[in-house]
Amino acid sequence: MWPLANDPSSEGRRIVICDYNALLLSVTGLLRMCGYRVFQAHDGLAARELCHELPNIGLLILNTTGTGEDTPSLVGLIRREHPDLPVLHIGTSALAGMPSNVPTLDESFTAEQLLRTVESLMAEPEIANVQRERQPDPSAPTAGVARPAPVLRVS
Repeated sequence: MWPLANDPSSEGRRIVICDYNALLLSVTGLLRMCGYRVFQAHDGLAARELCHELPNIGLLILNTTGTGEDTPSLVGLIRREHPDLPVLHIGTSALAGMPSNVPTLDESFTAEQLLRTVESLMAEPEIANVQRERQPDPSAPTAGVARPAPVLRVS
């Protein structure tokens, strides 16, 4: 048996899955058994509505063909309202036009692979507040001088 997700009643443990086939049912069942609150969307419009209406969605899971629309465009539309929402794409290969921070999990995944990926994606926003410090001030003119890379501080 897989471990239960920490605090399954937490609103941050909410997942929206957008698909229309058996993948939707199997992924939903597995995640619910592990303590996640899973909401099913049978097309892209329903996924957008759920993400709009439900507070604190922690993850959006999409299938290549289950959205009923262009999947990368759907991700873009949802992220206009929820720019930091983690997204997992399940398909046979990565999709052209998909944001680079949307991983693809092959459709032949195991339960363990799915759970590890979900935990990883949902844990990232909880790691800490990240503050960017720049030296020198980025608005200062730096003609011909390369700016240093941002320093990430975790608090």
